[in-house]
Amino acid sequence: MDERDTYRRAGRRLKILMGLVVMAFAVTLAVIVSSRLSDESLAVLAGAVCGVGAAIPTSLLIVAISRRRDEIRPQPTTPQAPYPPVVVVTPPGGPQRPDAWNTLPSSLGAPIQRHFTVVGNAAEDLDNLP
Repeated sequence: MDERDTYRRAGRRLKILMGLVVMAFAVTLAVIVSSRLSDESLAVLAGAVCGVGAAIPTSLLIVAISRRRDEIRPQPTTPQAPYPPVVVVTPPGGPQRPDAWNTLPSSLGAPIQRHFTVVGNAAEDLDNLP
C-alpha cells in the first residue's frame, strides 16, 4: 500500500511540474512573439484568440445538450389525456357542397367596371392635343 501511495504522489507531482513547465513555455513564447509582431498582426491574433474563446463554451453547450437528448428517459406511468375535440365554425354565406372548392368571397373577386369623370378639363381641350 505504501508503494502505491508513493507512486500516486510522485505521479501527481510530475503532472503539476509538467503543467508548470508548459505554462512557462507558453508565456515565454507569447512574450517573444508579441514583441516581434506589428500592431495589426497582434490585433488579428487577439481577435482569433477571442473568437476561439467564445466558441469553446458554445461547443460545450451543444455537446451537453446532444448528450442529454441521447439519454433514455423513463416513460410516464400515467397515460396522457386524449386531445380535446376540435370545433370548426364556418362563416355564414349559404350552404356548401362537400366537393366544392373554398373560393374567395365575391367582394374579393374581380373588380367591377367603373366609370371616371375628369373634373376641370373641357372636352374640347382634349380634342386639340397633339
